Amino acid sequence: MEIIPTLSTIHKYFKDTDLLKEVVTQIQKDFEWYNIEIRFSGEKKTPYEELFEQIFPHIDKMIVEEYEKLLNIMYRIDLDEGKINRYLRQNPMADTSEVITDLILKRELQKVVIRKIYSKNLKQNTDNPF
Repeated sequence: MEIIPTLSTIHKYFKDTDLLKEVVTQIQKDFEWYNIEIRFSGEKKTPYEELFEQIFPHIDKMIVEEYEKLLNIMYRIDLDEGKINRYLRQNPMADTSEVITDLILKRELQKVVIRKIYSKNLKQNTDNPF
């Protein structure tokens, strides 16, 4: 059984093109609920960089102008506000918008990876129930 990656170990999966396509779809779906369009061209140096550059300004704006909307997005993505606050307390020089954007990308990737692991294990158990 494959071990489920944590937010601190998920970064290695950012190199998997197939997973990234699913992550982009997941991010688009989650942000679309709040009328935020995320596009992915694949033209930047890395997919992470492209997604970060698109999401960051929205997060930065929401922190100042639409905090309730930010909380709703974090809830939808299943990103723990306590985790963000702990990280910011431990790293007082960190930019809040950058931290939240980074954690959103990692959490979205983690959800896709967990879904893959779960479906793979489910298929194995279904193919050989005993």
